[in-house]
Amino acid sequence: MNNQVDHAEIKMGQVLTIIISGIALALQNIIPLIILAGIFLLSGTVRSMSPFSLLYRWIIKPLKIIKSDYRLDNIQPHKFGQLIGAITVVLALALIQFGYTTAGWIIVGVLIALTAISYAGWCVGCYMYYQLNRLGLGGFFKHSPTDKTVIIGARPRKK
Repeated sequence: MNNQVDHAEIKMGQVLTIIISGIALALQNIIPLIILAGIFLLSGTVRSMSPFSLLYRWIIKPLKIIKSDYRLDNIQPHKFGQLIGAITVVLALALIQFGYTTAGWIIVGVLIALTAISYAGWCVGCYMYYQLNRLGLGGFFKHSPTDKTVIIGARPRKK
């Protein structure tokens, strides 16, 4: 089932992810990462409870700080991307906690870079989701891309 997905909400979450991760990296402090892991986990499992979604729907959108950008899309790849983000942050946290601090902070840097690429229009989590869809997995992975004119994982064109 295809729905209209507000990509402005997704982009706002990407910007906040970069900011939170950047603060953690700059300060070499894991507290922002712990918060980000929780946000990702909620966003990927109970999107209606996602702090990013709530901030967008209750404050940003009503105040018209960002203009909505609805596109025909599936929300599942974006939720999957949030779960991949949660796994990535937990991996970084584990490496830092077990003394592999350089490796952990490098992963945070990679997360920032991939989030910036996603903000620009191509999402690695969405790409992975659609590859799993191509393998014929049903259930959560049953949705195929809505816009066949863009590369897999790219933001659908506005119609």
